[in-house]
Amino acid sequence: MIKGVFFDLYNTLIGYQPSREEMTVKLLADMNYPINENDLYLPMNKADEYFYLQNAQKPISLREKPEQFAVWSHYYRIILEEIGIEAKPELINTLISRWKNLKWEMILYEDVIPCLKNLKSRNLKIGLISNADRDMSELFNKTGLNTYLETVVISQEVGVTKPNPLIFQAALRKSGLTAKEVLYIGDQYQVDYIGAMNVGLNPVLLDRRNCYLDLNDCRRISGLGELEYCIDNT
Repeated sequence: MIKGVFFDLYNTLIGYQPSREEMTVKLLADMNYPINENDLYLPMNKADEYFYLQNAQKPISLREKPEQFAVWSHYYRIILEEIGIEAKPELINTLISRWKNLKWEMILYEDVIPCLKNLKSRNLKIGLISNADRDMSELFNKTGLNTYLETVVISQEVGVTKPNPLIFQAALRKSGLTAKEVLYIGDQYQVDYIGAMNVGLNPVLLDRRNCYLDLNDCRRISGLGELEYCIDNT
């Protein structure tokens, strides 16, 4: 029986406004590379998988500047190659430089609060496990997440990042729940889904952009409105 539901944070509960795809389209258009936003969904997801696996090996924020730059260079190389643009070093350097000057804010997806309200009405414990490298209390207060989150574990506090089992286990200890009693939802297959499954949690892959249609070995949803069915059928 499911007694708690834990979430990833970025691209699961929180997104960018404007979206990362919108901002990337603008950057490339300014450099005479017109593309459509939809063309970026799969490439950016593939680049994200690379980034989060790199971060799991050693947090990017703790690496030396040249190594950070190398990771971000490869990140954009993946995107450019996937959309058929030659990944010239000067183009990658310009993308990295201009991205730093863009302005955006972090906002909740529209389906988040209705989902959390429903979970709370069912007396389910609500938790969060995030590979965040800084204090998140200001963001939680601003978005209203602090009203619903009972168990919060971030990588900055425990010293490891997902998919390391220790961060999932820390959340279980903090909540007082067993792995079998928890449903875990995240947007990354390796970091979130496989990471949670390896600890014995009940994982659900949130695929908002339909980037994982070819996977047939996992439970996948396209929005949090589908989560109630997963809870009742676990």
